[in-house]
Amino acid sequence: MEEQQLPSTGAKRRVVIIDDEAAFAETLTKIVKSFGFDVTVSTDARSSYTFELKTSDVVFVDVLMPNVTGLQVLEKLAQQKARSSVVLMSGNLERLEEAEKLARKLDLNLVGSLAKPFRVEDVKDVLLGA
Repeated sequence: MEEQQLPSTGAKRRVVIIDDEAAFAETLTKIVKSFGFDVTVSTDARSSYTFELKTSDVVFVDVLMPNVTGLQVLEKLAQQKARSSVVLMSGNLERLEEAEKLARKLDLNLVGSLAKPFRVEDVKDVLLGA
């Protein structure tokens, strides 16, 4: 995949992907890296709380996961007072809307939502807005 750098803001930004589907996370990693971002992946949301999130990070959260749901991840981010940009992902539009409402209620920095499956252009648009 050819690297298509997004406009630079200085230091390389990091994207944190929290998704239980390893194959999907790998594909999304390739897409995000093609835009010049560093990537950290967690396929088990229970371990995602250990990340030292920075305000400049962009966190992609799968809404439907086993063990810990995306909604629980959002609540934990709010408890940590995370100011990172948050992008929600799900193949279930009803759950995606539910997560959007919760993210706004928790005053998280929600920059976008992606309905699975999504296109490379959709990811680029979200990252440009982050």
